[in-house]
Amino acid sequence: MRMIISGRHLEVTEPIRDYAEKKIGRIKKHFDNILEVDVTLSARSTKDGPRHQADVLVFANSIKIKATAEDKDLYAAIDEVYDVLDVQVTKHKEKLRDNRHSHREKIFAKHSHKMEEGDVETKKIISTKVTSPKFMSVEEAILQMEALEQDFYTFMNHETEELNVVYKRKDGDYGHVEPGWNEE
Repeated sequence: MRMIISGRHLEVTEPIRDYAEKKIGRIKKHFDNILEVDVTLSARSTKDGPRHQADVLVFANSIKIKATAEDKDLYAAIDEVYDVLDVQVTKHKEKLRDNRHSHREKIFAKHSHKMEEGDVETKKIISTKVTSPKFMSVEEAILQMEALEQDFYTFMNHETEELNVVYKRKDGDYGHVEPGWNEE
C-alpha cells in the first residue's frame, strides 16, 4: 500500500507524518488490495482561530472512497477522518459481502436445478469475485493487474466501450480478450 501525505497551507512535519501514517494505515485491516491512500492535511484561519482539515482518498479494487474531517486540532482532525473512513469502508465491505452472498445463492440455485434435471454435471464453485470495471486502456489494465498481483483483470476498454480481459500467459507475456460479434 502506497501512502502519500501532503500539506496545503501547512508544513507536514515528521511527527505529523508518522501519526497520520500510523492512524490511517490501520485501514489495511479491511482490504488486502489497497493500492494507494492519499492524505491531504490543510490549515486555514477563521474568526474563531485556526481550522485544520484532513482529506483522505483510498483507492482499492476499482473503488475510490473519500473521507473528510475538520477540527481546531490537526491530530483530532486525523482521528475524525479515520473514524469516518472506517465506517465508509466497513459499509462498502458489507455491501460487497451481501452482493457476493446473493450472487452465490443464484448460482447455487441455478446449478442445483440443473442437477435435479440430470442434464448437466456441475463443478463446485470455490469463490466468486464481483468487480466494477473502470474505463481504461489495455496498457493501464495490465498495470492494474500487476499492481493487484492478479493473473487476470477485467476492464471497460475506453476505445470500444466494451468489457475486456487482460491476463498473464504461462510464457510471461500478456493476453487480451475482447468480444467479437458476428454480424449477420
